[in-house]
Order: sequence, then C-alpha cells, then structure tokens
Amino acid sequence: MKVASSHLYEEFLKEKKTNRRFELAGIYIGYGAYVISLGIVFWFKRENPLFSAMFFLGLFTRVSSLMIGRVFLVPKVFLQLLSANHAEKEEAWEIIQAYKEEIIGRLAGNIFGWNDSSELYSMDQEQMIEFVKKYTVTDWRRIGKIFLMFYIPLSLFVIYLTIYAWFS
Repeated sequence: MKVASSHLYEEFLKEKKTNRRFELAGIYIGYGAYVISLGIVFWFKRENPLFSAMFFLGLFTRVSSLMIGRVFLVPKVFLQLLSANHAEKEEAWEIIQAYKEEIIGRLAGNIFGWNDSSELYSMDQEQMIEFVKKYTVTDWRRIGKIFLMFYIPLSLFVIYLTIYAWFS
C-alpha cells in the first residue's frame, strides 16, 4: 500500500491542536468568569446585579463547551471519505490506513469514549463511510461557526457590563 501525501495527516494534526485550544479556552474562560464574578462580590465586596452577568457568562461558556465536542466529533479526514471525487476518497482512506491507530483512535475516543471501539478498527472503506454518514447527518461544523458569531459579541457585551458596573 502506498502512503498518500501527508497533507491530510498534517491537516488532521492541525485540527487536533485546534480542538485542544478550543477546549482549553472554554475551560479558562468559563472558570475564569466564575472566579472573577465571585472575586468581585466576595473579595472586593462590590454589590451590583450587573456583576452576575460574568457568572452567567461562565455558566454559558461551560455549557457551550459541549458544542466543541460536537464540532470536532468526526475528524475532517473522515469527511473526505464522503466526497464525490473517487481520488479524494482513496487518498483519505490511504491516510486513515497509514495512521490507523492515531486517526481511528481519535474517532473512536470521540464517539465511544471509554467503551469498546474495536469494531471500528476492522471496518473496510464502505463500512467506515456508512459509519461516518451516521454521525455527520447534522452539520455541526457549520452550526459551531454560527454559534461562535453569537458567542463572541455576547461575551464582549458581558465584559462591557462588568466594567460598566465596576466604574459606576
């Protein structure tokens, strides 16, 4: 079996790193907002209802972290298996087979968690395509981008409210 270009593999590694960064950002922003809101109220003894907005930003961010899991559930290399172009399908399958432990292991960990995922490693190309189709019915990547367009202005507004409450 010839090994396809490493472009897809590099893209997989970049996607893995991006996923980790979003997860860490969700943790830091979420818990950071909790600490800031509780710190303002209990350490600085400031009482303004607008400070609770920061607490709710933390809560909203932690709940929103569930979106990160859905967006990165199926790595892009598997999405290329659904391509209409036969050459792209074959290239994706070659990369999946060349780095089977890492790439299928990532998919298995995302979907099955700690449960037994051994069946995933023995699937042929057609079975894998059907399996991926089942988990990509909803375009979570697009939903995640739309969600981010709402999350960023909302979080900036909450930060503004907190600063406004501090100086008023």
